[in-house]
This record gives sequence, C-alpha cells and structure tokens, in this order.
Amino acid sequence: MFQLSYEREDIVDLDFHELDLPTVTLSKAKKSQIVSQLYLYREINLRMFSEQSGIPRGAIKDYLQILIQALILRGYYRKDRFVLASAYRYPTVNPGRLSNIRKNLLGILACNKKIELNLLRKILNISSDELISHLLFLTIRGLFIGILKNQEIHVQNIWTPPEKVKISSDDTFIIGTCMLLRDADLNKVAKLTGFSRKDVFDRIAKLMLYRKLDASFEVTGGIVGSGKTSVNVKKYLIAPRVLPVEALQGDERALVGFTLLKKEVDIDELAKYIDKEETEVTRLVAFLTARGTFQFIFNENNKLVPVVFPDTSPNQTIEEMASLSFFNYEALFGLLSTQDRMPLRKLAVLMNREADEVLEGIMNLYLEGFITCTLKGTTIYVDSLKRYSRTQEGTLERWEKIVLGMIIAKSFITTKDIEDALGIDRNHAKERMYGFYGKGLIKGSISGNKLEPDEIPIFPPMVQLDDLPIYYQEIFGYILSNTRVSVKNIMKYWEKTLVASKNIVYELVGSGLMNISLRGNTITLVSSQKFLPNKQLNELGEIYTKVVNEIEKSRRKKVKLTSIADTVGMYPLDLFKLLNQLISHGYYKGRVTSAYFERAGKLVLPKGKNYCLNCGRVIRDSTEPCSNCRQLHQKCTVCQGLIKRGDRISECPTCNNVAHDDHMEQWMRIKSECPICKTRVSKRNLKKYAA
Repeated sequence: MFQLSYEREDIVDLDFHELDLPTVTLSKAKKSQIVSQLYLYREINLRMFSEQSGIPRGAIKDYLQILIQALILRGYYRKDRFVLASAYRYPTVNPGRLSNIRKNLLGILACNKKIELNLLRKILNISSDELISHLLFLTIRGLFIGILKNQEIHVQNIWTPPEKVKISSDDTFIIGTCMLLRDADLNKVAKLTGFSRKDVFDRIAKLMLYRKLDASFEVTGGIVGSGKTSVNVKKYLIAPRVLPVEALQGDERALVGFTLLKKEVDIDELAKYIDKEETEVTRLVAFLTARGTFQFIFNENNKLVPVVFPDTSPNQTIEEMASLSFFNYEALFGLLSTQDRMPLRKLAVLMNREADEVLEGIMNLYLEGFITCTLKGTTIYVDSLKRYSRTQEGTLERWEKIVLGMIIAKSFITTKDIEDALGIDRNHAKERMYGFYGKGLIKGSISGNKLEPDEIPIFPPMVQLDDLPIYYQEIFGYILSNTRVSVKNIMKYWEKTLVASKNIVYELVGSGLMNISLRGNTITLVSSQKFLPNKQLNELGEIYTKVVNEIEKSRRKKVKLTSIADTVGMYPLDLFKLLNQLISHGYYKGRVTSAYFERAGKLVLPKGKNYCLNCGRVIRDSTEPCSNCRQLHQKCTVCQGLIKRGDRISECPTCNNVAHDDHMEQWMRIKSECPICKTRVSKRNLKKYAA
C-alpha cells in the first residue's frame, strides 16, 4: 500500500494570460464555486448549477474549457452535464484560521476512507446543507480531497497540520476512559471525566486530525442532536509505558492488586479502598489503560475488570521478598497454602496483624507471582500456588533444618515445640511454622497449633559432613554406632543442654544425613547416609594414626578405651569422641560406648587418590580450581560433594549440571525438578552415566 501524492496549484488565481489563454471575467468567488463543486461531486449539472449560483452557463463552459487547456483537469460532456475524468492538479493548501467545527470534520474524515453523509451530520450535529458547505470550503482550500457520491463521502486525502501536537494528561484521561468503555457514549465519558461533552468531542477529533488517534464514531437512535454518539478507539499513538505488574508502585500497585483480587470491582469501591476521589481513580485507571501499562474495561454490569489476568511467576524467592519488608510473607504464604479458602479476619488474627495489612500482603504475593486467588466478600479463595524458595535448591537456614528434623523425628510438631527449640515467643513460633509449611518441603496439614505431615519424607544429604562442626560429626557417629541412644548421654558427653542436644540431632536429620524416631528422650536410628573415607590417615593427623594403629594391633574385636587412651596419651572421653568421628566418616563400623569399642568389620581406607575429571591431575584441594587445567571440580548439585571417577551420576538435560545418581533420585521424590535450573525432570529424561 502506498500513499498517493497530489500536485498542487493555485487553480482559482491562475494567470491565463501567461499561459496564452483567454482571460475569464468570473470573480474569484465564482471560480471557487465551480472548482469546489467539480472536485467534490466529480460533475456539474450546468443548468441546475447556473440557476443556483447565478453564473451563466456559457461562462461556466468557458471556464471549464480553459481549465482543460491549462492542464488542470480533463473531462467530457454528457448531455447537460460536465463529468470530471481526471484531476491533474488540486487547490493549494491554505488552512487559514479554521473554525472548530471544520477541524472536527477534518479529524473525523482523517480516520475514515468512507463515511455516510447522514452519519457525519449526526456526529457533528449539523444539517446536510451546512455539512456540504463545509466540505466545499475544505475542498477549495486544498484541505480535503474526496468524492461525495450516493450520499457517501469517499476520502482520498486529508491535510495534516504541520505543527507538532502535545498530548496532555487530560487528553490521555479522556482517551483512556473511552478505551475502558469500548463503544464509549460521549455523555458517559463526560460524566466520568468531569469535562463537558463538547470538550470531550473536540479533544478526540483534534487527536484524530493530528493522526495521534485512530477511532470511529457511531450515532444510534433519535433525531439529529438527540441520538447517542459513541466512539470506538482503535489505536492511540502515545509513548507506551510497559511495566511488569510486580514493578508497579503506590496507588497504581494497590489499584491493580485489588482489582485482580476482586476480579471485578466498582469504581466507588476502588476509590474507598485506595482513599481517593472517584474521578482520581478513573484517571489512574484510564492512564494505565491508555499507556498499555495494565488495561481495564467496564463489563456489562458497569464494573471494572482487567482485560487480561497476568500469568506471572516469582522472580525472587519468598525469603528475598520477606527480607526486603517488615511483613512476614513466608508465614502468610504458608497460611494460604494450608487451606483453599480462609476469612480475612482469621488470617489477621493468626498473623497478629490488621486486616488491611494482611490484604496488602496477599496482593503483593499475587503481584509477585506466588499465588492467584480471589477475594469474595471478606474471604480469600486460593486458586493456585507457585512456590519459589531457596529450599528448592537444598539451601536451608539452621532453624529450617531444625524444624524439618523435628517433624521427621517426632511425626508431628506443635508451636510449643518450635518455641522451645528456637527460644522464641508463641506468635513468632506460629509464623515460623506457617513459613516453613509454605516452602513445600512437607506435605501435610496444620490444625490449630499442630503441623502433621501426610508421610515422613527421606531427604538426600544437603551438606558435606566435613563442613559441619567436629562435635556434630562426633554426635552423628555416636548415633550411627549405637542406633539407639539417650539424649541425656549426648548432654553428658558433649556438655550440652537438653534443647541444644536435641537441636543438633534435629539439624543432622534436617540436613538429610539420617532419619530417626524420637520418643521422649530416646533416639532410634531408622536409616542414614553412607559415607566413605576421603582422606588418608596421615592427612587427618598424627593422633588419628596412633589410635588406628593401636586398634589394628589388638586381635580383639572389643577393646577397652582406657587401654588405648593410656597408650596414645589421651583422655578416654576424647578417644570416645575421636572414634565416633572415624565411624561417621566410614573408617570403621562398630559400636562405641564410654567404656569400649566393638569393631564390626575391617578398617576402610580411601581407594587411591582423586583425580581431575578434565585433565587427570591429582586433586589437592576440592574447593580450589585444578592446579593444572584451572577448571573447577565437578560437584554434586544436591550434596555438594566431589564427583569422583567411577561415580554413577545423573545430568540435567537443560542446564547440564550433575548430581550423584542416588542423591538425585532421593531429591526427585521430594521435588520433580532440577535443583539448579528448576526445570521439571523425570527419571526418563535424565542423562545417566559413570564419571
């Protein structure tokens, strides 16, 4: 499609003498009448036009002949009519000082290739004679090129003002309101915006003339001046302001969030919520719609509804969101994940907050992509949840490991258990319980102050044993070696309080190192992760070598600790702890008490050295790049342990990160997604091979 160009000429004031043509005695006004009539209708009935204009037929014919000879146009006679075949030149553009109605007329014609004469006069609220008079004027001024035929105006070209138009905020307010109403009644637009109907119409037509707005008008019912005039906005050429909903701030954020929650809302209800006048609220909504930031419409019930409900996903973890605010979003998300619906007042009581604060928190969770829900009356109905937490990457804070371990060990927990373990008050204990439940590590239910899982999960190791404090390793080895121990013994041997002793055990369980059952103060080992030695004895230290040598010298399976302690120069209690550490790392299997060590098998030592999988050089430090090829050593994405040659591993097909095969299998029982890229994976599409 290409735009035709029209050659211009001051047709009325042509100097025929210079063109060696006869001089015409007609006045400029008479010439203008003939030219405008001919260009608008594309023909002239000589008899009728002569009678109406008072110009002799002979003079009309003479003037037409000269126009043909001057190469202005070409035509032919048919009986008593002259028909325009081609126009080679059109009147020079001369806008002068246009009246408001003529500007409006040009604006409407600029957005229509064809429009009925009757519709146009109704839109402008003028008679047919007045409309035709305006069209003739615009034609001779070179502002309008078109044809009036069969009561329809066929537009070929409309003049565009050369100056730039500045779109005001009021313009955007009006256009945005029209977009809200779709086929917008001008009277209703005037009522909503506070402008007069005339002002609304003039602003719309002006933007159409300057090609900043593409719109169409309709008039339904009534006679001229009494019908309903509506406008349908098709395109508004303004700089867009495109933002994701989570980036909205202030009143805009509150307005969008509340509307998304309600699904449909009255303007007065919205005004009451954000504490603004209705006109101010309409202006805000109109701006969001017109600029493309977030679009609304009025539905058949005259309520505001979003054009599209955004399908958002969290861009930050729930912990990051909570850390940037004084509001506990973790607890609120956890509460919302416990039930499909919950009264706002109950949420406020459980959160120990005002209802308005909780409602704002829910809106923020919605806008950030964590939930989709609906507010009906004063009840929240949860539609879906999208969990995104650092726990999905196997990264838990210490209190989270303690709570997770407590749930696994005790089968269920109460807020009192969390109070005692973490040393916090009841309200904060409730928040911790709800926040933990919302992370999705445990499937179950919360009833009152009790959290009960549907099943006890088995977690892969989420920490390396070497990264834990020595006394954690010792306690882990003590439980492994005895399978059934009393918490009081841990308190006694490691000089810890009852709460501290239990918390260490809970943390070991929550880190995925073992699974236990705790009844009263008795710990029963259910299962545990198996660790193999990764260091030679001389790397551990001289005392470790001495102790192992003494144990290996003895032919007895059961040896007294005092005899070894005296030989190596240690206290029996220190030897007791050292042996538990050796058991935790897999050097020995057996049972250790405060009096003796009973072996169950031979000493296990590392199988050679670990080598770089890239270049084959011996690995000196797994935390540093290879000293030869400078490549980082591959580690399991679950346990963070070194991937060794010969290990069976699983590789994510999306991000190519790897994990120990058994660890990935355990992970996928809890989360069917890659720990790193969060892509949904299954056993079928994981790549499996030996390192």
